[in-house]
Amino acid sequence: MGRLSGRASVAIALFAVALGTNVATPLLLIYEGRLGLSAWTLTALFAVYPIGLAPALVFSGPASDVLGRRAVMAPGVALSGLASIVLLLGRDSLALLYLGRFLLGVVSGLVLVVASAWIQELGRDDPMWSARLVGVVMYSGFGLGPLVSGLIGQWGPAPLTLPYVIHLVTIAVGLLALIVAPESVTRTPGRRIRPNLGIPAESASEFWRVVVPTAFGVFGMPSLAFGLFPVILKPAMESVAVFVSGLLGMLAMVSIVPAQAWVGRVGPHRAAPLALAVGATGCLLGLIAFATGGWPLLFVAAVLMGGASGLAMTSGLRFVDLICRPEDRGALNGAFYAAAYAGMMMPLVVTSIARVVGSTTAVLAGVTVATTSVSLWLYRATREIRAAAI
Repeated sequence: MGRLSGRASVAIALFAVALGTNVATPLLLIYEGRLGLSAWTLTALFAVYPIGLAPALVFSGPASDVLGRRAVMAPGVALSGLASIVLLLGRDSLALLYLGRFLLGVVSGLVLVVASAWIQELGRDDPMWSARLVGVVMYSGFGLGPLVSGLIGQWGPAPLTLPYVIHLVTIAVGLLALIVAPESVTRTPGRRIRPNLGIPAESASEFWRVVVPTAFGVFGMPSLAFGLFPVILKPAMESVAVFVSGLLGMLAMVSIVPAQAWVGRVGPHRAAPLALAVGATGCLLGLIAFATGGWPLLFVAAVLMGGASGLAMTSGLRFVDLICRPEDRGALNGAFYAAAYAGMMMPLVVTSIARVVGSTTAVLAGVTVATTSVSLWLYRATREIRAAAI
């Protein structure tokens, strides 16, 4: 019961931070009209988030391995609230919007890595459920945030204020929850913080061949669903674009629950290639929607790409749990999330290449083919690893 209570406390704080990460995403379409932003600028605002993650991912895991989980996570939760305040004040300032999104990236790097390691340690008796819990809580926040801001942004009062106020309230609750969470790291006198990836030498091949490609699907797929598709299809759904953007985010995130159940049934070695195959199907539907203007197809695409994300998250964390050294769990979680968050650059990559080649359709087709190729790569790699283990 104590372990369950501890996991619940950390999960509440994790949810509060996850809720805020995507609150601004549907509101980007409001900022577009208010500030006269281009589609490229909107995807750049979306992409600055993972740029903020880089230093946090390098330092947060190793720091929490040495200093303890609470000492690193609690300031990160508080900074999440500060990021929302910056975004709230940035309604007429593109610079503040960039700063707020950057801060959210830093915060997520701190909190998501440490919370994942903390929950896994408090639930060692059931590692698969701990991996699923991290995903369920994270994606619930990721999904509810844009749904709430999408509804308020389309039809509610104070659309550029109220969503951030709601997030600030949840942050206060999250900070209170951390007070009762038991620390899972025993500090070792004299041990220094050494930024590292935590990759065991004997498992380096498995990490680069399987974990990294799997991590690509964690945020690469859903970022296309609600960070790119609503932007490029806005002209086809002008009157409800803000709400649709939020709903796509919610659908993508909610889809994790059934997807995670499949990982428990088929195992991570089968779930990893399946994740990218499902994601490729979602990419194809997004391509068709853009080519035809049939934006309702995006709802199905969001479900598929969210499902791909859930499969990738749970199987990827399970691979991390199988290969990590206990003393470097935080560092290896950081390496996993570094690879995962690199996928959030996909909307910006698509719009940037499209500006050069002059065809968004061709770029989306290329993304679909590339994702299918990664799925086939994972299928072969995981088969070889399973065969070697027998």
